[in-house]
Amino acid sequence: MSADKPLILVVDDEPDIRELIKDILEDENYQVQIAANGEEAKTAFNRQLPDLVLLDIWMPDIDGITLLKEFKEQNKTVTIVMMSGHGTIETAVEATRLGAADFIEKPLSMAKLLRGVEMALENRAKQVAIQREMSQVPVGKSNQMSLLREQVERIAEHDMPIMLVGEPGAGKHCFAHYLHSLGNYADGKFIELSPESFPLDSLKIKSLARGNCLYINDLALLSDEAQALLLHLLESKQLGECQLVCATQYSLQKSVENDDFLDSLLYQLNSITLVVPPLNEHIEDIPELVHHFVDLQTTQAGMPYRRFSVAAQNRLRNHDWPGNVLELKNVIQRLLVLGDGDDIDVADIEQALETEAEAAAEGDETINFDLPLREAREQFERIYLLRKLQETDGNVGKAAKLAGMERTHLYRKLRSLGIDTKQI
Repeated sequence: MSADKPLILVVDDEPDIRELIKDILEDENYQVQIAANGEEAKTAFNRQLPDLVLLDIWMPDIDGITLLKEFKEQNKTVTIVMMSGHGTIETAVEATRLGAADFIEKPLSMAKLLRGVEMALENRAKQVAIQREMSQVPVGKSNQMSLLREQVERIAEHDMPIMLVGEPGAGKHCFAHYLHSLGNYADGKFIELSPESFPLDSLKIKSLARGNCLYINDLALLSDEAQALLLHLLESKQLGECQLVCATQYSLQKSVENDDFLDSLLYQLNSITLVVPPLNEHIEDIPELVHHFVDLQTTQAGMPYRRFSVAAQNRLRNHDWPGNVLELKNVIQRLLVLGDGDDIDVADIEQALETEAEAAAEGDETINFDLPLREAREQFERIYLLRKLQETDGNVGKAAKLAGMERTHLYRKLRSLGIDTKQI
């Protein structure tokens, strides 16, 4: 068998179903191993990690929910789809809570089973690609980026909180993931909290943080209650079993002077500070970033490859990039999705930059900043998605790629916002 075929472990105590699934999956060019009970399943799982497990819930020795939990404890990245002829909503919810990717009811529809397998493997491949992107070494050979990487590599395993300071879109998120990949809790999760999602419950924060990397974004915008709770947890050393990384685009010292931030919290967090430079301070990295984002979009998002001419790359080097690396990534994505030819020249760059500037100006003029956050977010989403649809002449598939969304998710979002694509 070819080693690059996905390996699927089928666990079911009914011989006819087990063999039928095996035959169908092998006809679809998958490698298949079978197990008649929980013990056989554990032996097969430990012998070779499968790409996907099809796991029956009701078996004579060990139930599928218990096996799901054990497999996830052994390898949290494994993809598991549950099967059951006597399933209940409560069982499906429990399986999902424990990490199951899907829940398929018996009697099995082979078309539904194959589609479930295909989607589970596609989602697994996407997650692997995303994780690879997040944990990879930040791109750039400039002096600023080389020095910053060296600093990260020296301090990643320290237990002290680490502060990342930089403009929006400069790459703080990327460096936070890089810190996580090199730190003492690299095997744990990367838990991201924002001012809106920060829980005001010490037990929940400690539970989220334990054994993981806790990344607090937009630190300066934390509410007074969140600041006080975070200060208490740090002073009482209750966040010791985690890697704590914070990020801000604002001067915390100015926030302290304006009584918007606790000076004692700044003291607790300010032991190690790394400054992520804006893109216009290391424009020599732009050609390498272009190649990186093109490779990323063509392999991860399945977009067609297009070559940037030297003149096009030079034009990108001479742009101000107020949105930093994130703006560059968005421009490249737009060029790949909307372009027709194999090459991208200066004219294509000019048009993309003009579209980006118009979108930013339209957003600034239209959003009502006096609205509550939830309503303002909905207003922004409506403006943003209408813009993407206009750029793609109402093509929802292309708009979904530009927005980095699944097509079905975009359709639901458009309906919820009352947007009719036929009127675009």
